[in-house]
Amino acid sequence: METKEQILHLLLQKGFKFRFYEEQNLLFYTKEITEPVFVKWFAEEHCHLPDCDLTHVSISLEITNNLERAQYTFFNGIDKQYIFKDLLEFREVLEKLPNLIELR
Repeated sequence: METKEQILHLLLQKGFKFRFYEEQNLLFYTKEITEPVFVKWFAEEHCHLPDCDLTHVSISLEITNNLERAQYTFFNGIDKQYIFKDLLEFREVLEKLPNLIELR
């Protein structure tokens, strides 16, 4: 299976939603992560943030509908954004998210 097809399956499996940003006229697949254990893991693994209070912090994972640009953004207390180098790097993060549905 091609990387883009794998990512589309993972987006569905992980519960991403389709979102339209009217101001930029862009469509994204997006998911907000609020689960404290995952936020803490993500902050340590990808951001190398010093110990800080992550109690109300959330992460938005997004990829454009053409699957060409993926990014994450922290909200509610941490100002950090990152654009993934490529689809493989984004896929690795997707694979670590919990599944919301089982695909057969």
